[in-house]
Amino acid sequence: MKPVKILLFLVGCLLLLLSLAFVFPENGIPLGSTFTLRFHFSTDKLQGKTIQYANIESIIQENQTIINADTISLPVTETEEAVDTIRAIAASLRKKIQTIEYPYNNLNYLYPFFKKLDNSAKKRVRILHYGDSQIEGDRITGYLRNRFQKQFGGSGPGLLPAIPGHAESASIIHQASANWIKHAVYYKRDTLLPHRQFGLLGSLARYTTYQQDSAPDENVYKASINFSKSGMAYQTANNFTRFRIFYKHTHAPVIVKGFVNDSLIWFQEIDSFPKTQTIQWEFDSTPDNFTVEFEGNTSPDVYGVALDALAGVSVDNLPFRGSSGTEFTRLDYSQLKEMAAQLNPGLLIVQFGVNIVPHRVKSYDYYERIMTRQLKYLKVVMPNTPILVIGLSDMSQRKGNYYETYPNLELVKQAQYNAAKNAQCAFWDMYKAMGGRNSMPSWVFAEPPLASSDFIHFNRKGGHIIAQMLYNALMNEYQLYKQTAYSLADTKPQETTTKLKNEAH
Repeated sequence: MKPVKILLFLVGCLLLLLSLAFVFPENGIPLGSTFTLRFHFSTDKLQGKTIQYANIESIIQENQTIINADTISLPVTETEEAVDTIRAIAASLRKKIQTIEYPYNNLNYLYPFFKKLDNSAKKRVRILHYGDSQIEGDRITGYLRNRFQKQFGGSGPGLLPAIPGHAESASIIHQASANWIKHAVYYKRDTLLPHRQFGLLGSLARYTTYQQDSAPDENVYKASINFSKSGMAYQTANNFTRFRIFYKHTHAPVIVKGFVNDSLIWFQEIDSFPKTQTIQWEFDSTPDNFTVEFEGNTSPDVYGVALDALAGVSVDNLPFRGSSGTEFTRLDYSQLKEMAAQLNPGLLIVQFGVNIVPHRVKSYDYYERIMTRQLKYLKVVMPNTPILVIGLSDMSQRKGNYYETYPNLELVKQAQYNAAKNAQCAFWDMYKAMGGRNSMPSWVFAEPPLASSDFIHFNRKGGHIIAQMLYNALMNEYQLYKQTAYSLADTKPQETTTKLKNEAH
C-alpha cells in the first residue's frame, strides 16, 4: 500500500474515533453488573467544558490555625464569667462549623455523652470510632483523641487488636509474633471458626486453630504482642497506666506473662470460662517497652487490648478495612453485649461509605435499609450509648483531564442520612464540612497535600483537619448543653435547648 493511502487510512481512523468520543455516553456502557465500557478520551476541552474545584482555603486556614496552636481550652468553672466565655466561644465557632443534625429534632440526644464528659476527671469516658479504610492508621481518630484528652483528661491509644492493622499507627509501635492468625467479621465467612463472637473490635486472634484445640498435642505454643512508645505520637497517647486483655474460649490452661524491658513482672494462668474475661495490669509509669506472652497447648480467642488511664477520655480507632459498615448484625449479640458492658462506651462514631460509591446502582434504598438495621442493632446492644453517624467524604473519579465527584456519591450520603434518621441517631455531614462537590481535588492539590492521589483517602495532615472540624462540631453541641445547665432552674431544659439551637442554626 502506498504511503499516501496509509496516511489517509490513519487519519480516517482518528476521525472515526473522535466522532465516537463526542457521542459515547459520559458514564460509559454497562456490560452486565460487573464491568463498564468507557471511552478514555475526553472531548471536554474541545467542547470548551471546564470544571471548578471547591475553594477550601478558609476551611484549611481556620482549622490549621487551631491545629498549629493546639491551645483551645473550654472553661468548666460554674461562674458568670465562665458562662459568658462559653457563649463567646460558641458564637465564634458557629460561624465556621458544620453542625450536627439530630433525629426528629431530639436536641438532647448527645446529653448522656456530655454528662459523662463532665465527670471524666473521676471516671473514664470511652468513644468507639468505627470506620473503613478512611480512618486506618489513626489518621482521623488520633487527632480527635488528642483534642479530647487535652481538654477532658485521659491518656493512652485505647483499644488495639492483637495483630497490628494494615496501616501503621502513629500513636504506638505495635508488633506481634508471626504465628498469630486473624479472624474478622468483615472477612469472607470463616468456615474454620465455629462461632461469630468477634467482640467490639470486630476481630479476634489465635495462635492455634480450633481444629488443633479439639485434639491437642503435647507441643507448647508461644505467641507474643509487643508495644513501645512512638516518636510520632501525641504526648497523651504515649502514656497509659492500665493495660487490659480481653479473651474467651480458653480450652486448656494458658500461661500469660508480662515483660517490661525484657524483665518478667507478672504472670497468670487462665482457664476456660463461659463469658468474656479480662486480665489487667496497672503501672506507676508508662513502660518504654511492654510485651505480653501467651504459652500453652491451645490458644484463647484474644479480642484485643486496651491501653488507657484510670479516668479521662479514651478514643478507640476501629477500622474495618473493605467494609461498608454492614457487618455489625453478624456479630454475636451476647458476647458483644458482654464486652460492651465491660468497656461501657459513652459515644459510638460510625463512619463508612467509601466502599459503596464505586458500585453504581440507580437507587441506594437497599443500603439505607441495611445501615438502618446495623444502627438499630448497635442501639439494642448499647441502649444508653448515643451514636453519631458521619457521612462519607467527597470522592473523585478521573474524567479525561480533570477529576470530579462520583455522580452517585450524594445518593449514598442521603442513604446514610436517612438510615441515621430511621434509627434515631445523630448525623454529621463530612462531605459538606470539607467543601462539598468537587472538593477532594482541592485537598489533593493543596500545598502541602491533604489527601492521597487516589482522590479518596485523606493523608495524616488532612485527617487532622477533618478531626478538628468534627471536634468543633461536638464542642459546639457541648457548649449548648453547658448553657442549658447554667440556665435558670425553673426553665424547662428542652425549651432552653430549642432556643439555643435555633440561635445556632
